[in-house]
Amino acid sequence: MEKEINLKNLFAVIRRRLWIMVVLTLTITLVGAAYSIFLKTPLYASSAKILIPANNDAMNTLKVMINEQVVMEKVAAELNAELNINRSASALSGQISTESVQSSQIVKITVVDTDPKLAAKIANTTAAVYKQEVASILNFNDVRILSKATATKYPVPININHTKTIMIAFFVGLVLSIGFIFLLDSLDDRIKSERAIEKLLDSPTLGSISKMNKKNIVDKYSKKGSVSLLRGGKNWFTKAEEKETKSRKKA
Repeated sequence: MEKEINLKNLFAVIRRRLWIMVVLTLTITLVGAAYSIFLKTPLYASSAKILIPANNDAMNTLKVMINEQVVMEKVAAELNAELNINRSASALSGQISTESVQSSQIVKITVVDTDPKLAAKIANTTAAVYKQEVASILNFNDVRILSKATATKYPVPININHTKTIMIAFFVGLVLSIGFIFLLDSLDDRIKSERAIEKLLDSPTLGSISKMNKKNIVDKYSKKGSVSLLRGGKNWFTKAEEKETKSRKKA
């Protein structure tokens, strides 16, 4: 029973300040939607595939070499000469990731960039430079380029999902608004329940009186079930009393 009463109290606290929850949740959801649609920078990924026919021990060494400084510096130099892109070797290395395709000898070189065409260009340049450097440094001439990276006509960003972002913003706003409501309730020291009165006075309550207004007052003399009050001087009369007074004056 204690849990049920507490649960009712929690819902009562939320209901009293329901407008705060609605406004705050809606505001945070709109902010999240605006950020996802207008402010978030889209990123695009493009991949080239190469074949490295080597055993497992040699494969690990050959894969690590893709992101090595000696390879990245030559990639940066070629991009600067061809496209006039002044990007450091360390910056390029941070954009490039490698992985074996299903534990095979095929290695995928993936580049992430804000420009889908540039991402494809970096991936292809890296694959070509890597093939040359492996042959020059390690005397390994078996690397082959299986497929080049291409930029699609309608590229899709990998980091933008408007629906997911909006849903996350909605739930964050809902949680924050509920927490804010309970914070305000904890700071409010007004007496709001019978239990609070019992704790304050250390005595049980015998009953409670509901808030009265014109809408919930019932007149037993009126067929419509409502009371219309007229003020005359210092006295208040119902419709029934007004009729009785007029009839007495006529008599």
